[in-house]
Amino acid sequence: MSASIFGTDGVRGIPGEYPLDQATIARLGASTVRVVNTRRPKLLVARDTRESGPWIERQLAAGVAAERGTLISVGVMPTPAAAFLAVSERFDAAFVVSASHNPFPDNGIKVLTGYGAKASLQLESQLSEAIQGTSWPHTFSPVEVLETRDLTDAYMEHARCVLGRAGHLASSRIAIDCANGAMSVVAPRLFRQLGFDVIALNADPDGQNINKRCGSTHPEGLKEVVCSRGCRLGVAFDGDGDRAILVDDLGNVADGDAMLFICATHLQSNGALPGSAVVATVMSNIGLELALRRAGIVLHRCPVGDRQVLEEMRRRNTVLGGEQSGHIIFSDVLPTGDGLLTTLSVLKVMVDTRRELSDLRSGLEIYPQVLLNVRVKAKPDLETEPHIAEAVRHAEATLGGDGRVLVRYSGTEPLLRIMIEGQDRAVVDELARAVAQCARDRLGAVG
Repeated sequence: MSASIFGTDGVRGIPGEYPLDQATIARLGASTVRVVNTRRPKLLVARDTRESGPWIERQLAAGVAAERGTLISVGVMPTPAAAFLAVSERFDAAFVVSASHNPFPDNGIKVLTGYGAKASLQLESQLSEAIQGTSWPHTFSPVEVLETRDLTDAYMEHARCVLGRAGHLASSRIAIDCANGAMSVVAPRLFRQLGFDVIALNADPDGQNINKRCGSTHPEGLKEVVCSRGCRLGVAFDGDGDRAILVDDLGNVADGDAMLFICATHLQSNGALPGSAVVATVMSNIGLELALRRAGIVLHRCPVGDRQVLEEMRRRNTVLGGEQSGHIIFSDVLPTGDGLLTTLSVLKVMVDTRRELSDLRSGLEIYPQVLLNVRVKAKPDLETEPHIAEAVRHAEATLGGDGRVLVRYSGTEPLLRIMIEGQDRAVVDELARAVAQCARDRLGAVG
């Protein structure tokens, strides 16, 4: 076994195969109870819409029950709902059964603390050590039926408070792409209650269609509907609802960088941005950094991952941070990304300023940025690959001080991610292709 079963965002894999085999999942449930170390602990589990979710829940329940804990299922609910409910309903810990934006065959398990935050690296290390111990029984007693509670309304009321009233936006038409995922049970209903004219897209999950050519990673269909149906706004969630991207009335995509810019400048204008600073990852466009600087706001960068964003926010004592992919954290509300709260926060800026989304983002100039993924068979240290290192150095020298190059492995998939940005799109394209081809040649890429 490897030293840790955790990747950058929980445990990921194919259900039935390690580390999502029956025994390992049960051990994760049992280990979490042991680490929580309270008498008769109460744990929550939520899931996205993948057909393997209920099976994984039952294996977790078997492990939790073996350690005399109680696992309560809230059914299909977004990751941020589980984070909120862990705190508001006083659970000792929570699980989310989801592979987020990954394709249908994958699934995963995220572990949340009783404070609603994702498990720290230290906690994951403790869990991995316990899981790989030798004191476990060969089998765990099966749990066929879980205790369930419907807490949807509690989460919806929490989210509703972010916007309050729709103001002059009441009755506006908006399109919502739910990715056939966890937001399907929440988002259309909430926006209708707030008075919007809702066009719900991809809100009919069948267990296998989650993220299938839809959601935050495939906004093409949403853009078409926004333009053809005269929508004021469009929003696309990912499979577990912790990220979102927006589409303005002109059909332009507003990603996490744009939403950070909009929310940060609004908070700054109201004197509500501590330290005049925000946190973003190394993937955020250099244009965001320059636009925030013009507004008197400092951008602090950190490694990719919303857990890293939160840790940097705590170090910098900031209240706003996020990722280009649409994970935005408002730490004074919840210590994890929430696509629904992000969307409502942007709508609140529109209400307060009486400006359209396309206008609010007008001060942000995005530099051309190319993102390429190279599928790899292994992930050797890139410093041991001199040909790739030389290709990266050449790209950096070509761009000079007017761009950035970032090459890193995905923490959840067998991919090498290549990001290059600069002022000239043609140059950026050429450099990215060269680095990608070198990576394919040297790392034995497939597909």
